[in-house]
Parts: sequence; C-alpha cells; structure tokens
Amino acid sequence: MLVKQIWAKIFSYSALLITYNLAYAATNKPISLQEAIQIALKENLNIQIAENTRKGAIFSNRMATLNLWAPKATFLLSQDNQWEKETKNTHLLQSNPIFTLSWKLKSVVDKIFQTKHYDQQHTIDRLTAAKAIEDELQKVVTCHYELALAQKKEERFHTFIEIAATKLKIEEERFRLGFSSRVDSLNADLVLKQAKLTLLEHQEILKEKCRNLNLVLGKPINKETLVEADISVQPVWDITTVGKVVDLEAAIQEKKVAIATTELTKVKCYPLSCLSLLAEIRSNGYTYHFNDGKWRNHPSKAMLSISIGVDVGGLFLMPSKIRQAKMALNNEIFKLDQHKRLSEGILENKKWKYHHMLGLHKLVQEKLKVSGKKLLLVKENYKSNQIKLLDLQEAEEEMQKAEINLIEYAFKVKQAEFELYTLIGNLNKRV
Repeated sequence: MLVKQIWAKIFSYSALLITYNLAYAATNKPISLQEAIQIALKENLNIQIAENTRKGAIFSNRMATLNLWAPKATFLLSQDNQWEKETKNTHLLQSNPIFTLSWKLKSVVDKIFQTKHYDQQHTIDRLTAAKAIEDELQKVVTCHYELALAQKKEERFHTFIEIAATKLKIEEERFRLGFSSRVDSLNADLVLKQAKLTLLEHQEILKEKCRNLNLVLGKPINKETLVEADISVQPVWDITTVGKVVDLEAAIQEKKVAIATTELTKVKCYPLSCLSLLAEIRSNGYTYHFNDGKWRNHPSKAMLSISIGVDVGGLFLMPSKIRQAKMALNNEIFKLDQHKRLSEGILENKKWKYHHMLGLHKLVQEKLKVSGKKLLLVKENYKSNQIKLLDLQEAEEEMQKAEINLIEYAFKVKQAEFELYTLIGNLNKRV
C-alpha cells in the first residue's frame, strides 16, 4: 500500500507539472529558428568578442600603417646654462628651432612590404571573425533543434504516461471481472512506473538543452525558454541554390600563403631596404643671453637627404634568411594543399548526406504508418481476448519507438541541411 501511495503522489506531481507547463507555454512565446539567430547576433558573447576583436585589429593595423608613414612634428623650448673656466658664466634661454617637421623613411622598401603585410593580416582578421560567427550560428541552430527535439520527446512521454495509466485501470478492471490474471495487472503497473521514470529522465535532458540554448543566446542560464517544437523537414531556405563552396578556413590559409610569399620577396629585396630618405624643415630659432640681455635669431632650414646604409652581416645572412623564408612558405602551401585535398568532394558528400537523411525520414514515416496499423489490429485482437497483454505492450512499444525515431530523423535532416548551408556560406548571407 505504501508503494502505491508513493507512486500515486508521483503521478499527481506529474499531472501538476503538465498543467504548469501548459500555463507557462501560454505566457512564454516559443522562439523560431530565425528569431534565435537574430537574438544570437545581438546577444551572443562569443559573436560580440569576434566583432570587437575584428574592429580592434582594424584599428591597430591602421594605427601601425599611419605610424609607419606619417611625418613626425616636434616642438622645442629649452634653457641652456653654460659655465666656462676662463670666461664668465653664460646663461641663456633658447629655442632652436621652435618647431621641426621631419619625415624619416628608414628602409623604404621594408615599409612598403610591411604595409602590404598589414593589409593581408587585416583580411585574415576579417575572415577569422566571420568563421567564429559562423561557428556560433551553427551552435545556435544545433541547440535550437536539440531543444525542439527534447520538447517533443517530453510531450510524447506525457502521452505515453496517460496511455499507460489508462491501460492499468483497464487491466485492474479486467482482473476484477476475471478476464485476466493478476500478472497482467502487475505488468501494466510496472509499465506505468517505467514511463514515469523515463519522463523524469527526459525532463532533465530538456533542462540541459534549455541551458545550452540560453548560453548561445546570451540569456540567463537557468531561464526557461521554449522553441517551436514542430521540426519540419522542409528546407528553411531554397536548397536548390546550392553552388560553390565558401570555405573560410581555406581562404584564411590562402592569405597565410600570401603573407609568407610577401616575406620571401622582402628577404630577397634586402639590398633595396638599405635605401633611406630624410626630409626635414626647421623653423626660426631664438636664443636670449641673460649676460647681455640680447636676442639672437637663427634662420629657418630645409633639408632633404638620401642615404644608403649597408649591413654587411645582413648581406652575408641573406642566403640563410631566403632559405628560411622558403621553408616557411612551403609549410603554408602544404597546409593549404592538405586542406584542399580534405575538402575535395565535400559538397557532393553533404548533398548526398542531406538527401540520404530525407530518404531515411520517409522510410521511418512509412514504418510509423505500418506500426499504427499493426497496433490497431493488435488492439482489436486484445479486446476479443485472442492475444495477451504482453503482445499489446510490444505493439505499443514499437509504435512509441517509431514516433520517437521520426522526431530524431527530422532533427538529423535539419542538421544535414544546415551543414550544407554553412558549407556554401548561406547561413551568414541569410541572417
């Protein structure tokens, strides 16, 4: 009796939980996939970090380029005190010159290559940020559909509990009337208990999937979030527009090859980097002598100089530096070639996987229809006492598995679909 009371309380609690979930669903609007993506673009912390990192890299590159080429302006005002042994001390206030504008281009060729390197690095930073955002959006898609799958499973198990409870009442009544044995009644009770325990397990899974989605959406981690639970296998966007692969990782690696090529060219052009330019303009300068109380004027000056300074040690090391730069370039080329080999046929493979999952989903749909017809036949036979309760339970379990399989394969279809979107760069384009 105690055990029955405990399970009765558990069942009452489950019923209250169902009522609460229905009331909460009425006030908490389910989030669609497109809404989840838009929320993530605004609130996802990793996306914000990627955007800020990209903007910071752009600012740093611009500042470095400006600092590399911009002229330097200086303002001078100083006091000079001189003491000499044989003559009286000299005290003066001087500014010579007051203002200097200089443009120093040491190693002009190096600066040209450095500017090109900054531009290439800017492209890598932009592509890296786009890749990080793409990865986060893929997580949003996965977490959204995982939560939808968990919600649908929980809904199904609530239905299973109702069916099991009804079945238990029927068996107890059949036992009371002498149409079945006590074993059938006990077996129906065990099925109900198992269904309740399974429901509790799936409710914990539902909480976990909700936390995962909240994390990628930038929401409070324990906030209750609902998504549209019906997973349609119809494409979200036009799947027939699938064309060329947009591989951000390959694009990043290509830019790394370009940087290595620039570095090799820079090393080969080392003799040209010995050329330096200096342009300088100096304003009038003034000196005031405290001894005689007079101002002295220093005329303004303009100067342009071209110098060549050769580092003999650097010239001797040129062959080694060239060899080192070539090895670095070859390594980047090998990485790019390896990535391209791994990517060969990936588009066709993703297309095949998507259509294969669609085929499996249709097959599971057919199995569900067959299981439904079989269950109806078994129920009729059970009512006429032609089969035992165990046979009915097996048919019901088969039906339940078919329903769950249909939901899971719908999820797999969406996974394959969005892998295809990501591969062709459609996910970023559509949002």
